Amino acid sequence: MDFFERQRQAKKKTSTLVLLFIIGVLLISLLNFLLLSLFVIPIVSGGFSAEGEVNVSEIASNSLKDPILAASVILGTFLVITIAGLFKKFQLKDGGSTIASMMGGRLVNSCSKDPDEKKLLNVVEEMAIASSVPKPDIYVMDGEKGINAFAAGYALDDAVIGVTDGCIRHLNRDELQAVIAHEFSHILNQDMKLNFRLVSVVFGLIVLSQIGRLMMEVAFSSTRYRRRSSRDNNGGGLIIAIGCTGICIMATGFIGVLMGNLIKSAISRQREYLADSSAVQFTRNPEGLSGALKKIGALSNGSRLLSPNTNEASHMFFGNGMKESWFSISSTHPPLLERIKLLDPSFNGDFSAVQLIEEKVISTKLKKSEKLSQSAIPLPVIDNAIGQTVPPVIMGLAGSGDNQIKVNSSKELSDSIGNPSQEHFDFAAELIKSLPNLVIEATRDPHDSCALVFALLLDKKNELIRNKQIEEIYDLFGEGMSKATLKLSLEIDNIDPRASLPIVDLSIGALRHMSQDQYGYFNHIVESLVAADGQLDLFEYSLSKLVVSHLEPHYIKKRKKVVQVYSLKRLGHDCSVLISALAHAAGREEQTIMAAYKAGAGRLSSLTELNFLSTTECGLKDLDASLAVLEGVVPNLKRALIQAASATVSVDGYLQIQEAELLRAICDVLGCPMPPLSISMEEAA
Repeated sequence: MDFFERQRQAKKKTSTLVLLFIIGVLLISLLNFLLLSLFVIPIVSGGFSAEGEVNVSEIASNSLKDPILAASVILGTFLVITIAGLFKKFQLKDGGSTIASMMGGRLVNSCSKDPDEKKLLNVVEEMAIASSVPKPDIYVMDGEKGINAFAAGYALDDAVIGVTDGCIRHLNRDELQAVIAHEFSHILNQDMKLNFRLVSVVFGLIVLSQIGRLMMEVAFSSTRYRRRSSRDNNGGGLIIAIGCTGICIMATGFIGVLMGNLIKSAISRQREYLADSSAVQFTRNPEGLSGALKKIGALSNGSRLLSPNTNEASHMFFGNGMKESWFSISSTHPPLLERIKLLDPSFNGDFSAVQLIEEKVISTKLKKSEKLSQSAIPLPVIDNAIGQTVPPVIMGLAGSGDNQIKVNSSKELSDSIGNPSQEHFDFAAELIKSLPNLVIEATRDPHDSCALVFALLLDKKNELIRNKQIEEIYDLFGEGMSKATLKLSLEIDNIDPRASLPIVDLSIGALRHMSQDQYGYFNHIVESLVAADGQLDLFEYSLSKLVVSHLEPHYIKKRKKVVQVYSLKRLGHDCSVLISALAHAAGREEQTIMAAYKAGAGRLSSLTELNFLSTTECGLKDLDASLAVLEGVVPNLKRALIQAASATVSVDGYLQIQEAELLRAICDVLGCPMPPLSISMEEAA
């Protein structure tokens, strides 16, 4: 099962979730109506009757036949459940950080000196590079001794990874890598968005039990107050009505709780199996994942969590965060032993032989919350830098011709989407080791990450343009930023060019910790640096697309509405722009350009009608507009687009690094992260 099929299944699960929600609402509404008609109304009628004689069966029969009452109960129940679900959705609007805070998570300082936290940071950074996913924020749940972890967020741009104290203290590096790979698979497979919807839906279904309990408490408190204050019976009927209604609502609420748990179980279990399978596929090391699961079985705390909010997010965790229930069908996770045996069939279920890493004594100094300060970047003094006219940009397409790499097959390019392998992890580890310490440290700090992006965009050929770019940075950000940019540029000039975009991936996490104003200044400088020479090359386009696509959703809170597209028939022009632009990027000779175009267009000929476009018709601005449309196509059509794009750029068996970066940027915009392309390729002679 490839990345696109996993995404299609996630969308299908969303449809299943909506259907189950509707069924749940209807069942609860029906039960509410029956209880109200058969018990509450007859009891309340008797309570208010002066004679004390009431024909209960007649009242119940009349209530059951009352269409207005039935419609009112069903509509009222639907509104209560829906409003509660929308309220929970509003509470979660900030994405993964909301869940992390709800679970008592502490944001890990990227400069942490704690050895276990440093190990965690390194593993997450390697995973981010290997999968071409922006490095998520990392949270540790202090005081949670069980072994557990979660991934949360609406999309790649607001994803966070959370781990328990026990997870980083008890697991060795291979086991921790397997757990983090499991969580990254949830990020790649769009399980996070599904999990967020589950939180809202389940909260809506269980809110009735809380309302019923509140009504019973009000009735009980009122009864005690009346006994103490007066013997007058006035209001007794109303109290009985509130109490009886509360009992009925709480009863239906328990049905809602049961249905909520069953829905979580139905949606979540299969995704956990899939995440286990993906983690093994990523790491090629089933012993790492099985070892982590075995340690859960051996640990007295297992994977249990102490947080009072555990139940609400129970389906998001690596292991079962709740106490084992006799009603196993409602469990959000497959049985632990079953998961282990799928990875290690020889395991006999004896956890006593599993050795745990002894827990270290943790310094209280290191446990203090070390939040990244938004004031880390000095607010610039704004002078004439803002408001200057940005020079016109010439939309150049051809690559530089340097740093060619050999491609084994175009299929290998498209198949790697969302499927990082152990080779990618090895490459990521080696790349991080090869980078200067100054660069690695810069990716972990908001101020220095800005300087790092600026340094990557400095002109390397024309000193006059470079000086102009430095002046832009100085005018808007001051001397400190301009010096940091120059210092980092000296380091970057000597690194492998394949490391440029992975460096940006690592920096995205720190760049999310700017203030809104700082992001505005940063974005302005990026645009100015790109436009400084009046041209836009493939690297500048790829880098700016990567930065904007991952930072804009974070700072512009209104989420972009993407229209779902189920056919490419009416998108022939946009497909033509995509394939033609890539063909022009693939070569300068007309024969090579046409061969590249035909290779890509042939992959889409059965889906839409394409036309070859000149460079003036498919510049990078045109490509931008077309990608905005193509972003909404369904997963199986994205597969076709990326297969066509891969065939276009690899038509001659070679791929320039800038072409690889452009393909990576296109995949990124389409929501299909492509691992570092050079892993499976040999450098050309």
